[in-house]
Amino acid sequence: MNTLTKKDIEKPIGGLFFMIINTSIWAFIAEYYFENKDFHIAGIFLGLIIMSFLFFYLKFTKAQKNLPESTIEKTEEEKKNEKWFLIIFGLEGLGIVVAKNILMNINHDELFICFFVLIVGLHFFPLAKIFKRTFDFYMGTWTCLFAVLGIYLITQKIMTVNAANVIVSLGCAFATISYGFRMILEGRKLLLIKQ
Repeated sequence: MNTLTKKDIEKPIGGLFFMIINTSIWAFIAEYYFENKDFHIAGIFLGLIIMSFLFFYLKFTKAQKNLPESTIEKTEEEKKNEKWFLIIFGLEGLGIVVAKNILMNINHDELFICFFVLIVGLHFFPLAKIFKRTFDFYMGTWTCLFAVLGIYLITQKIMTVNAANVIVSLGCAFATISYGFRMILEGRKLLLIKQ
């Protein structure tokens, strides 16, 4: 059996780091659009989940310090995948900026959160292909469905922009929470193998 190394636990640590940030973003967006009508219940609930993610993030990083360095060099495929990740991440950021400018120029800034979510959802599909992770297909589909739902609710005036944005952001928070729990399970499994 191979010895667990620092490199082996990088994925759960990095994944949790991103999910802490992303869940925090969706929590802030939800609370902003709730306009204190939920008595901060969503923010408190999401805050507790974020704190649990932070607990495991710190636990994993502490455990990582005691692990040996990996003697295996990154493969060409790993280097290529990292490059593609950065390209996709950059295109996602560019897409969000472009969407914001277009929506402002056509006087439909109320749809920004939905288009922001749509772009975030779409970025999961190439990542799923590159890293061969089926879970990313589910995340992308879930996130895009909430984006389309939000666009529909706002454009058809079924509910207020604020209410639609709350639904969209909570849907995205559910996605990032699911991903975070997946990273926790993966990290715990790796550390249990070490013992």
